[in-house]
Amino acid sequence: MKTTKFLFLTLSLFLIFNVCAYAGAKRLYVTNAGNNTVSIIDTSTNKIVNTIRVGVWPAQINIDPIGKKAYVANTNDADSTISVIDLDSNSVVASVKVGPGPMVMVPDPGTGIGYAADTEHIVNGKNVNKTLSVIDLKTNKVTGKIEVGVGPFDLMIFDKKIYTSDTGDWTVSVVSTETHKVISSIKVADTPLGIAVHPDKKKVYVAIHGKGMVSVIDAAANKEIGTIKVGKAAWYVAVDPTKNRAYVTSREDNKVSVIDTNTDKVIATIDTGKEPVGVAVDPVSNRLYVANHGDVTLAVVDTTNNKVIEKIKLTPSTESTYSGSPWGVALY
Repeated sequence: MKTTKFLFLTLSLFLIFNVCAYAGAKRLYVTNAGNNTVSIIDTSTNKIVNTIRVGVWPAQINIDPIGKKAYVANTNDADSTISVIDLDSNSVVASVKVGPGPMVMVPDPGTGIGYAADTEHIVNGKNVNKTLSVIDLKTNKVTGKIEVGVGPFDLMIFDKKIYTSDTGDWTVSVVSTETHKVISSIKVADTPLGIAVHPDKKKVYVAIHGKGMVSVIDAAANKEIGTIKVGKAAWYVAVDPTKNRAYVTSREDNKVSVIDTNTDKVIATIDTGKEPVGVAVDPVSNRLYVANHGDVTLAVVDTTNNKVIEKIKLTPSTESTYSGSPWGVALY
């Protein structure tokens, strides 16, 4: 936040930044869970131009385009940190210890706060985690905890609310960003994973892993208004509000379902590679990027015809013998 103007951005405007500000993105950041790195890809050439060492088993990555920082959740229980990457120097500038097994950290620059999902810590066969870690973005310190459902996996901030997918409770918790209290708990059909928001339509799309479907939630009423059948093991969702499309990865079907958000119907499927997980969309360049966890590639899709036009091989780093196992994707 470098100007007064940015300090007064509303949360809803920030979401639009989060979805659309990367239009014409120059760089892609892909987490390689298997070798503890982040690959940086030049979108003009689709070539890897840099590799950053982060924590153990990095999963989701989210970017604050205002503060020029990327936040990587390192999910290994013994690590349980958020790596903070400076996007000018492409170097890790901080490591924030959060709750066990975090899957994601989402910054909210309008308030100077970030939220990490403390996803998994197993005790006697049960997941005991049910909190979000609250992080001061200036100091990179945890300042508090918010209790939600068991096993929060993904989260999205919209309209002064945090939506979290609670894998252990089969719920979506809705938290006020002003009070840090749960204001609603929405029951879904099975294990919820990835979350995305269509800001104009005020809809929240939640990947329901066990049922291979997507739950559609009215963000104004905080109520489920429908479900959409997709492929097996629905994982993450990306929304393009300019074209009214949502893209859902189905890990066990090796495909991405394309949803028309006007009708909430699947209009196409795309074979992207083995075990697609992370997904990100650039509306202006008409590109969709899909991390194929199983075959260690990043698929580049032309969203005008839903065709894969290139696959970028994500090879292990020189100091690691492990498969890259890409997971999260972010645009900048």
